[in-house]
Amino acid sequence: MNRIKQLRKDKNMTLVELGKQVGLPKGTLSRYESGSREPKEPTWQALANFFNVSVPYLQGIDEEVYDLKFPTKQEAIDFIHKIMKAQNIKVEDI
Repeated sequence: MNRIKQLRKDKNMTLVELGKQVGLPKGTLSRYESGSREPKEPTWQALANFFNVSVPYLQGIDEEVYDLKFPTKQEAIDFIHKIMKAQNIKVEDI
């Protein structure tokens, strides 16, 4: 089961409030929370960005919460470089 409802409740938000923040109707969000409807990839990403979590975490696949907000631009760049090195990705590959 996805974590949309859990994260929304953690922020003490209603479906209406979350909907205003991410531009979705409350009925759609309710169906996402219940699992009767699946968001498309851009919607998963928008929700993950709003909650500051990864898409796999939001989907209930990954147990790790990754804090992807960095105090400085340089720290974010350093993190990206670390990932690229670990995955053997070159700038030309992007």
